[in-house]
Amino acid sequence: MENGDSKLKSNSFDGNDYIFENPLNFEPNEQGLGHLYFTSMKKYQNNTLQYLADSGEEDTYSDVLTRCIRTALHLQQRGLTKDDIVILCTNNHKNSCVPFIASLFIGVPVASLDPSLSVMDTSHLLREVKPRIIFVIPKALELIEISLQEAGAESDIVVFGKTDKYTDFSEFLEPCEDEAKFVPAPVDNLQETALILFSSGTTGLPKGILIHHYALLAQANTVLQSGNSGPVSLSYASLYWISAVLFLTATISSGGARLVCSTFDPSELWDLIEKYRLSNLFLIPSQAADMVNLGRPDGLDTTSLWSCMTGGAAISEKCLADFRDLLPGTFVYQVYGQSEVAGIISLFNTYEVKESLYLHYKPRSVGLVAPGLRCKVVDPDTEKLCGPNEHGELRIDTKLIMNGYYNKDSSEAFDSGGWLRTGDIVYYDEDKCLFVVDRIKEMLKFKSWHVAPAMIEQVLTNHPAVGNAVVIGIPHEEDGDYPMGLVILNPEYHGDVQESDIEHFVAERVPDRMRLRAGVRIMKEFPMTPSGKPKRKELRERVLRGEL
Repeated sequence: MENGDSKLKSNSFDGNDYIFENPLNFEPNEQGLGHLYFTSMKKYQNNTLQYLADSGEEDTYSDVLTRCIRTALHLQQRGLTKDDIVILCTNNHKNSCVPFIASLFIGVPVASLDPSLSVMDTSHLLREVKPRIIFVIPKALELIEISLQEAGAESDIVVFGKTDKYTDFSEFLEPCEDEAKFVPAPVDNLQETALILFSSGTTGLPKGILIHHYALLAQANTVLQSGNSGPVSLSYASLYWISAVLFLTATISSGGARLVCSTFDPSELWDLIEKYRLSNLFLIPSQAADMVNLGRPDGLDTTSLWSCMTGGAAISEKCLADFRDLLPGTFVYQVYGQSEVAGIISLFNTYEVKESLYLHYKPRSVGLVAPGLRCKVVDPDTEKLCGPNEHGELRIDTKLIMNGYYNKDSSEAFDSGGWLRTGDIVYYDEDKCLFVVDRIKEMLKFKSWHVAPAMIEQVLTNHPAVGNAVVIGIPHEEDGDYPMGLVILNPEYHGDVQESDIEHFVAERVPDRMRLRAGVRIMKEFPMTPSGKPKRKELRERVLRGEL
């Protein structure tokens, strides 16, 4: 990062027993994220910023900066201000980052949608955020049109490609009279919201997480200073994911390059590592599993690859071990984070000898607490602080914390002392290495996607034969959680219904990640809490023990 050449320091206990933190020592760009992008792109103008895998092109910092400036000026001509919101709905391609950077040049917050989202999710998010303008790839145009209609919302639409109905993005790249004089707008305060990330809450309805400039600058600095952003980096994640934002920022701030790939192909990736001399790689666990299942081609040179992080969901110990065997000489490990703290909660610093040893000898660990975070582990029932090797909920106190949820009350996200409730059961060992055990919250994760049981349960109870429903997650070694539907039949339904009928009913009405891959079980009754809620944990344990 600019002026951010500090070394990451080791975690240390503070004066309170069992509360530990990692100090954050860096000087942020006081004028904000857009100014950091602008000055770095000027500084490294002759360097390559993007290698485009699909076409073989190289895209310099100077060329990308010109396109960003022109897009920023066209946005200004349309009257956009800090009170507006720009949305992207795109995969990775040559210009996918341009409206993102351009918006931050003029101080307009950005939000992103993933093209694979359902109409149900997308319409809800558009209803909540009400963007002024949406940049979308052609294959997601129908999704945006239908979702806007269902949300009762209006927005300008710009298409990354040819269109007869809307604005073609190429119009934003037309030269502007004052582009040579352009300078980005400085932020008044680094606590201003720069990014709105969408994440599902335990109620099942997606929420907009408001992330400020300081948090993004700090977390990108952590990525860079821990050895996870070098000469050429690759992440397949779109800007819908916080990891993509952090890797883009770390790359630009250091003058490095990123490899841009529109889709993930494990066979192609092996070739790309060698062809582009990749230095850093970020994969979700299912992608790592695909690499393991395919195997490493003979005669491949991967000596350039310094680190490979996996995150977004849990990876099995076996898959991680097998993946490490395929990449000798590369630091391969899992990182842990949440959007509410702008990404990273824990990781290993591959530049530190002690941490690199931890990384190898503690494969299940997700690292040491990241710089800028103060943490404690608490028994969720008694609120008692947990010591080493005692399981409890991770709570976080940090200046990197979100500005809240967009137009939502965020008070339930914090405990009475103002610490963020992560909803994750963890423990730490004597070396303060962190291990994630389970989740308190009901949310499931399938291939790094949040899956809300409540949303599938609503679909289940729409079936005329179903009176009550509970959805639980069944662990899968590569994909995370497979949803399973537990149902009690409606006594007033007199037809003949099979478990497979109900499973098919759901599959026709939900996105692929919400399909009941673990099947449906018909039950006579659910164990209930005193307040009348199904005991989800007990149901899941009984299924895993083979009792249901």
